Amino acid sequence: MADKLHLKAGDNVNLSVNTANGDVAEQAFVVRGIYSTNTYGFDSTTILLPLAKAQAITQTQNHASTIFVLLKDTSYTDSVAGALKVSNLQVLTWKDLNPLVLDWETQANSYISILYLIILAIAASVIINTLIMSVYERTREIGILSAIGMRGGRIMWLFLTESAMLAVGGVIMGVILGVIGIYLFNIHGFYIGNMGLTGFMVTDTIFAKPTMNDTVNLSILTFIVSILAGLYPAIMASRLQPVEALRAEK
Repeated sequence: MADKLHLKAGDNVNLSVNTANGDVAEQAFVVRGIYSTNTYGFDSTTILLPLAKAQAITQTQNHASTIFVLLKDTSYTDSVAGALKVSNLQVLTWKDLNPLVLDWETQANSYISILYLIILAIAASVIINTLIMSVYERTREIGILSAIGMRGGRIMWLFLTESAMLAVGGVIMGVILGVIGIYLFNIHGFYIGNMGLTGFMVTDTIFAKPTMNDTVNLSILTFIVSILAGLYPAIMASRLQPVEALRAEK
C-alpha cells in the first residue's frame, strides 16, 4: 500500500473509516513505519494502528471486529481453532479464508498425479527397451549359460537384478538432481506479487519445499515400476532355447 500511495516513514496521510454508528470519520496520521508480510493480498489492503487509536476513531470503545492469530506451526491450525470456538465468536482458519486456493491446490495435485504417471510410463518404456536390446545383444551369451546348465529362473533373476540396479541408480540420480533443482529455484523463487492477485492470503514469492513423504513414496513407486518393467525382458531371456540362442548372429 505504501508503494501504491507513494508513502514513506514520516509522511502525513488522511485516513477515512466507517464508525460503529455508520458515519464516516477522517483523521490525519503520521506514517511511523513501513511493514511487509510478503503477502500482496494482505499488505495492499491493511494498515496497522495502535488498538486504542483504532477503537477511538471507529468509536467501537473496547470492542474488536476481527482478531488475527498467527501460528509458527500451521499443523496446529485445527486444534487451535477448535480450542477458540465459543458461541459468540466465528472462528475461521486460513482454509476457510482461502477456499479458491484450496480448489486450485486440489486441481494442481490432480495434474501433478497425471504428470507422475506420464513420467513413470516413459521411464518404464525406456527400461523395457533397454533390457530388450540387452537381451538381443547377449542372445549367444544367454544360450551359452543355458547350455552349461543355468536354469531359466536364474537367467530371469540376472535381468531383474539389472533392472533393479537401473532403478536404484535412477532414483539416486533423480533425488540428487531434484535437490539441486530446488536449491537453484529457491535462490529467487517465483514472484507473483505484481500479478494483481487480491483476496488471496498467498506470499508474493513462491518457493519449492521438498517433503520426505513425497520423496520416499515416489522413490518406492519408481523402484516398483522399474522392476515390473524389467519383468517382460527377463521372462523373454529366460525362455530362449539354447540351440536357437547359440545360432544367433552376433
